Amino acid sequence: MLIFQNWYVYSILGLVMSQRIITSIVLLFLIPFLGIFCSSNKKPMNVLLITVDTLRPDHLGYGGHFRNLSPNIDKFARESIVFTNAYSQSGWTLPSVATILTGKYPKDHGAVDFHVKLNNALPTMASILKEHGYDTRGYVSHLLLTPTYGLEKGFNRFDFSVLNQGDPHKISTSRQLTDLVLGDIRIAKEPFFIWAHYFDPHFAYMGHQGWDAYGEAPIDRYDQEIGYTDFYIGKLLEYLERKGLNDRTIIIFTADHGEEFGDHGGRFHYTCFNEILRVPAIIKAPFLKPQIDNRPVEQIDFLPTLMAMLNIPITGDYPGHNLLQAGERNQPIFIERERPPGYLQHTVIYEGYKLINIEPTDTMLIPESSRVTYPGLENVILGSHLFNLNNDPKEMTNLLTTQASESEKLKALLASHFTGQAQTEERIQIDEALQEKLRKLGYLK
Repeated sequence: MLIFQNWYVYSILGLVMSQRIITSIVLLFLIPFLGIFCSSNKKPMNVLLITVDTLRPDHLGYGGHFRNLSPNIDKFARESIVFTNAYSQSGWTLPSVATILTGKYPKDHGAVDFHVKLNNALPTMASILKEHGYDTRGYVSHLLLTPTYGLEKGFNRFDFSVLNQGDPHKISTSRQLTDLVLGDIRIAKEPFFIWAHYFDPHFAYMGHQGWDAYGEAPIDRYDQEIGYTDFYIGKLLEYLERKGLNDRTIIIFTADHGEEFGDHGGRFHYTCFNEILRVPAIIKAPFLKPQIDNRPVEQIDFLPTLMAMLNIPITGDYPGHNLLQAGERNQPIFIERERPPGYLQHTVIYEGYKLINIEPTDTMLIPESSRVTYPGLENVILGSHLFNLNNDPKEMTNLLTTQASESEKLKALLASHFTGQAQTEERIQIDEALQEKLRKLGYLK
């Protein structure tokens, strides 16, 4: 009898232990798939990506600007992590935004000129989130961000209707774009991913009532455009707060590139100087403590950072960092641009030094429709330019002849990075209508 009782007890214990083991195995299997459902409210986080064209961080209040241009962005910054040392990967719209959306260098995503589009084989921020159940919606106001260039990949809805408003030299679109987003966010299914790209600070700079006291010089009108854009971004952010969406939404705010106003004797955004490469970078989430982060940031970092925040695994070669991880980020920053035509600009920033290398290219290799002359190339100068950013943050003194060892080290980094550059071009046809639109934007002459 005792033997039977012992056998019975051990059998029950064995069954219980087996069940626990099975439960543990099942949980271990499921953990990777819980992902975005592991937030504090047990629901997936929404995502709002706001990009602004041609926006210099030093023309924002939180960036030290002397004018009160951006009260809404500044308030948002006070509630967020502000990255003060962020760089554009290319210095102009198409390749820079494609990098934000793919997490890839321009040389790897392919969208590097007017006549080529994004490599369709690459996942995008939208396509990844769509696969994980997100309602993906994009609203853009720039010609180079339309489906012509492949940036609509992964979006359930992709709206570029504000481009039908008229000549971008004569109209502003921040109000219309915000109205589109607010109209759709009310019906978007959660979790949603919404991308809104604001264009107005781009040339030509328009005056705006309420900000016209700043003056009529180009840089003053640029500030007016920023103030006007900030007002409507404030409308969008205020709606999220009023509807309680802040508690379950990650917001990323950045720009494609900056703008020059004679900083180096030029205008617009044709070079690799910091007035063009430096961009705002701000991330807000209910589980993040507001702080200032002075570590280097690149546009390749946004996608891996967002996916890490959502616990969504990504496979493949992503060169960027998760910006929320502790520790130093001490790797070279690489920038590349093939515009303006005839100039190949490769830049590397490493250990306080910056090397800009500009080589001539054969414009006959570019389709004729994409080969036309650029206006205002006063300071795109062939050769190498070396700067010590710690001692010379405004990049005024070329140290190439006095710092040969640093120059050679950075040239070696450039050579290594760009060796075996992927040829992933997917060409598009630039017809007369597209050429005319590019001319109106100031890209072609």
